[in-house]
Amino acid sequence: MKVLMVAPSVRVPDTLGQTLHQLALANGLAKRGIQITLLCRYDSNQLNKEFDSNLKFLSINDPKIPFERLIFTYNSYRSAVRELKNNDYDLVHDRGYIFAGSGVRAANECGVKSILQVDDNWIRSERSATKFAKYWLYNKKAIESCYNQIEKADGGFTVSAVLRQQITKWNSKAQDFTVIQNGYEADLFVPNSKPLGIKDKLGIKGKLAVFVGALGPWHGIDEIISIAKDNPSLSVIVAGGGYGKNLPLIDNLHHIGRLSREEVPRLLVEADIGLAPYPNLDYGFSPLKIYEYMGCKLPVFATDLPSVREATKGNAFLAKPGKLSQLVSKLINNEEKLDSISKSAYDYATQRRTWENTIGETIGLYENII
Repeated sequence: MKVLMVAPSVRVPDTLGQTLHQLALANGLAKRGIQITLLCRYDSNQLNKEFDSNLKFLSINDPKIPFERLIFTYNSYRSAVRELKNNDYDLVHDRGYIFAGSGVRAANECGVKSILQVDDNWIRSERSATKFAKYWLYNKKAIESCYNQIEKADGGFTVSAVLRQQITKWNSKAQDFTVIQNGYEADLFVPNSKPLGIKDKLGIKGKLAVFVGALGPWHGIDEIISIAKDNPSLSVIVAGGGYGKNLPLIDNLHHIGRLSREEVPRLLVEADIGLAPYPNLDYGFSPLKIYEYMGCKLPVFATDLPSVREATKGNAFLAKPGKLSQLVSKLINNEEKLDSISKSAYDYATQRRTWENTIGETIGLYENII
């Protein structure tokens, strides 16, 4: 099977979740014998990692300027059409986003079957990320874009049932989409990873909580701050980029910046709990960080949203939005409960949330569409 995977929003290499997700999916499919051509903003000079021989990259220009999305989306459409006309493909796999759809559009014009990948509620994410999204005309065009992408696709998948229900409001065809949860790299995120040594470096003696991820509006950064303030004996480490969000100076709150992919599990195995706070708005996501925490046998403390409940299946400590700090304070010294949840979460993640599971379900969808 030969698949053109169109993901122009993805920059390779990068440490953002969307890049890690798409590369893991593409490479995993390649390892299973699927010939994948990944169309993205690819810089071969900056990439050190080796991929399966069935995975090829097709690069588009990375403008790195304001409103670049319009440019790289148009360029990806032209590249996709050219690639489909010059080569035989069985399927186009389009990673969608607001004002996107270059893959499903090109496939539709070239007579190739296509599926649409939906990873979050694009409308809600857009409103969180840009002030323009609040304007009527912008919002109207954004919703039209969502409708058209679903309409042009022959099928698709969302990463949660919650998300599928949300996007059915954009286009009723989405109710027939498959639900395929994200997975995690089970060979990398393991409990016996070599510790990073961060506790010695920072002089941390007591318990440690970690948060790995971008300091963006889709994460509950204020909750992390509250956890540090309310629990002065608990050290809190934040590993991730800033997005213009500066953390306050608190003695037990440490922002260590971005880590390499290989360093993340080494940080997690030094911690006592993993934090996954979110605002009181469900984006319908499938949280990679939670599965990675679980894979390292780390008790997870997360915000209680429908998509988080769907993702964790009772194997995490959940608190209502704004209440996570209270839950941490209540349970941080309850070794029995921490040990119990870490074991059940590890079993759950290793059995049901690895990339092997995700990739198998994705291949099943491919075969059904073709």
